[in-house]
Amino acid sequence: MLLDIDVEVFDGSDHLPVIEIFKLVARGRHDWLPSKSDAMRAESFVASLYAAKVKAPDLKLWARKTMEAAADRGGSAFPPSGGARPVRVTPANVGPAAEDLGKPAVLVVENRIGDGGFVQAMATALRDERVVHALRKRWLKFCHSGGTGQMAELAVDECRDFSLIVRVAMLIDSDRPDAATPSPNDQKVQKARRGGVPHVHMLTWRMVENYVPFRVWERHFPYKAAKIKDLREWIPQQRGYRHLKIHFIGEKGKMPSPLMPDGMALSEADFHELGPDVVAELRQVLAMIHGIL
Repeated sequence: MLLDIDVEVFDGSDHLPVIEIFKLVARGRHDWLPSKSDAMRAESFVASLYAAKVKAPDLKLWARKTMEAAADRGGSAFPPSGGARPVRVTPANVGPAAEDLGKPAVLVVENRIGDGGFVQAMATALRDERVVHALRKRWLKFCHSGGTGQMAELAVDECRDFSLIVRVAMLIDSDRPDAATPSPNDQKVQKARRGGVPHVHMLTWRMVENYVPFRVWERHFPYKAAKIKDLREWIPQQRGYRHLKIHFIGEKGKMPSPLMPDGMALSEADFHELGPDVVAELRQVLAMIHGIL
């Protein structure tokens, strides 16, 4: 998350939240791109910690590199990338900000193993290193809702864990049988947004399974060549709304778990093969996740 830190926080009565935020930035969890003058104030603040015998070698190195980076930018603050609005940290909110920024961001999904594994495999295939790194470091966690039933309520409840910077997003299936039919989950999306969930993405196609590459199904069902052949022959607008559980195993069967096989290397081409708009939509999901990291 991009921060805009008011240097007046260095003169506040409590330095611990400032130190906590700086440590998060130093570890690459959040970003701060100050002007040269603000970087100088930060370096001076870190030096004052050493003078007070508060040893923080990681902060000392970070402050020096931050100063060098600001000088390389010509002394001015770096503009927000991609139009992202920075989070303002001031003396009035530095305590709650430090607390919220130190918590894991939350992505609410229907199934933590199935949908969560899909997001991780998709982020890896599309080479989104920030999301992959956040998952590896547990800076991003999946919240399991057990289906769409109470998904909105759960997402709203997750928001209550944040007092200032709400770092919660929701990824929900559309459950639509075709492109012309309204989603039965539209009201859940609206309920989540009304309840304060800042980021919600409803999948265009029926469910996460419809975005799973062909090679994955070939791995899961090597003995169902005819079913996979049918899948490949349907046009994207037809395949995208098929109920793939019924297609592969019938109403009473169970889909493979985990949905994305461990150790299977996928590429952007595997997702692009599903249809011309798939990769663009998946990048929208990743951009939403960036909004809470």
